Formats: sequence, C-alpha cells, structure tokens
Amino acid sequence: MDTHSFEQKYFLDTKSPAYARVLSDCRRVAASNANVLLIGESGTGKDIAAQYIHVLSRRADKNFVAVNCNAYTESLLEPELFGMEPGIFSDTIRRRIGKFELADKGTLFLDAIGDVSLTTQVKLLRAIETKEIERLGGNNKKLLDFRLITATNRDLPTEVINGSFREDFFYRISTIVIRIPPLRERKEDLVGMIEFFLKKAQEENEIRIDRIEDKVWEFLTGYDYPGNIRELKNTIDRMVVLSKDHVITSEGIPILYNLKRLAPISSYSTHELIPWKEFKRRSEREYLEWALRQTGWNISAAARELSLSTRQIFNKINEYNIEKPF
Repeated sequence: MDTHSFEQKYFLDTKSPAYARVLSDCRRVAASNANVLLIGESGTGKDIAAQYIHVLSRRADKNFVAVNCNAYTESLLEPELFGMEPGIFSDTIRRRIGKFELADKGTLFLDAIGDVSLTTQVKLLRAIETKEIERLGGNNKKLLDFRLITATNRDLPTEVINGSFREDFFYRISTIVIRIPPLRERKEDLVGMIEFFLKKAQEENEIRIDRIEDKVWEFLTGYDYPGNIRELKNTIDRMVVLSKDHVITSEGIPILYNLKRLAPISSYSTHELIPWKEFKRRSEREYLEWALRQTGWNISAAARELSLSTRQIFNKINEYNIEKPF
C-alpha cells in the first residue's frame, strides 16, 4: 500500500497540531533503523502509527509483523515470538516459525510491551541486542535483520523505578519515543473522524444513513471518548446498526454514555419503571460488555482498567452470559 492510500484508509489528514507532530515524527524516524517506542492511552492508534512508520520505511515491501503481547500467557508468548522445533511439546509435530523470523528484513511490532514478564524481557533483550534468535528446542542460532517498534499504555519509567520493568530493556527499546495523543487532545479532528467512521460503518453494514438527530450529534462532538478512537468507531458502528428509517437517534447511545451525558436514560425512558436492582444489573452488564470491547476482549487489560481481578471479570461474564463476538 502506498503512503497516500494508507493515509486515506486510516484518516491521517489531520487538522490537529498535536497529531501533526506525531505524523511528522513518524516520517522523520521511518528512514532509520532506530528502535521506536510508541506510548499513549488504549485506543489512540499506536498500531496505526507503527504501520505508518513501516509504510514510509525502506522495508515497506517486506513483512509488517504485529504481536499483541497481552494476548499470550508467558509460556505461550515465547514460542510465538521465537518459534519452536518439533517434539518440544507432546503435541508438536511440525516446526513452527516465530514472529521474529517472519519479520526478517521487515518490521516487528510488539504491542503491549509493558505487560511482558521480567523473564521474557531478558530473552527479548538478548534477541534485540544480538539480532539472533534460537527456536525452542533448537540448537542453531539464526541471524536476522528486523526493525523493532514497540507500544504500551503503561508508564514504563515508573515501572522501572518500581522494579516491574527492566531498566536495560527499557533503554534498548526506547531509542525514539513518540507519544500518541488521546482523542480529547485532538478535537480538531473529531468531526472529520465521525464522518470517516460513519461512511465506513454504512459500507460495512450496508445501511444508509440520511440524518443524525441533533441531540446525538451534540453528544458525538462533545464527548471526551476515554476509549479514544476505538471507542469512537464502536460507538458509530452501534449507532448505524441501531438506526431507524435511515436516521441515527438517541436510542443508539449506550447506557454508559446516557449515565454521563443524557437524562433521562433513553433505553428505559419509553418503558415502564423497573426495580433499581434490575437497572443496576442491566447497566453493569452493558458497561462490562463495553469495557471488554474497548480492550479487545483482553480479560487482563479489562480487569486492570476496572480495578477488578480476572476471576471477578470471568465470574461477571458467566453471570450475565456475555458471549465474545466473532
């Protein structure tokens, strides 16, 4: 994909000075092989910035390999990254090529790097420093040529001080640090992004939208979007699907937003009053579904953001019969 097509696909035609600086930084570092650390809140588009750097680089015609480190347990992340030889596990009958090898001559993007264990950090540090990897169960080292980009929503300097993140690993991955601003800091782009995601949602769902109610438009342009771009997209997708007669109405606004912005709550205002416990149950279920969507159904991340244990999250999922969308 050429640079112009990429910018159009991911709405990089910014009017925000803060985001313009991000894009400028991406363009400046793209030509180098320096390790880049992207920092910012969940949903700000760190993955898009990583892809943008790759598209602008000399490696653009090679693989861009992305790994969400948060999606794997410690025992599964290592074979995912380094690969493994047959027989290392009882059910392993074929050689597995790891992400490091797949990224040879290209770009390796490690998302949620702040969630990687100290043990795995040591192994990653060695691979990054030497550009050599060894598959699990193997004896042969393989020399690779890859460009490393990492991302996190954590405060890594503080975690270094607290001892939960290795100082040497932090300095190795953070040659260049680029902060991706949250959506509330680039409100100049909000109208354009709403129109962008509205067009995509109509195409993807084959639903035509002719009008947005004034009350809904006021909400869309005034809300702070703590889940950032991911939340904005999900919100618009929902509104398009729940539209009536090609009009987006306030009924498409989730309970969570109604509690923060609107009164009375549209989901219940046209129906009979319900017991308070039932309202709390419904609200809690919808809020949990929303939180899971924002974190890409990453239970650990959702638990951390909601200040709950993973066991509590699993219990709530079972209690409300919440199913993961496919």
